[in-house]
Amino acid sequence: MKRTIIFAVVFMLAVSFNGVLLAKDDSPKDLSYPEVAGDLLWVRPLGIVHLVFGATAFVISLPVTIPLKKGGEAREFLITYPYYYYLKRPLREM
Repeated sequence: MKRTIIFAVVFMLAVSFNGVLLAKDDSPKDLSYPEVAGDLLWVRPLGIVHLVFGATAFVISLPVTIPLKKGGEAREFLITYPYYYYLKRPLREM
């Protein structure tokens, strides 16, 4: 039992110290044409679907969010942020 606990702790420590957190962002600010096409043909249509599901979740959550006075936060999280990201964002920005 003691051996299993030690192994689990060592494993969790090894997994938690990955290099992703220390990696630099070397991606170019300007997107290439295939990335722009992927954004236009794949990401934006899925974003519209995301907006539909977000609006549905917002309407369903209204009975809970109105008494808690959190309707504005829910609208911002489920509708406003996705709207600006998927529909108002310029094509060459990610």
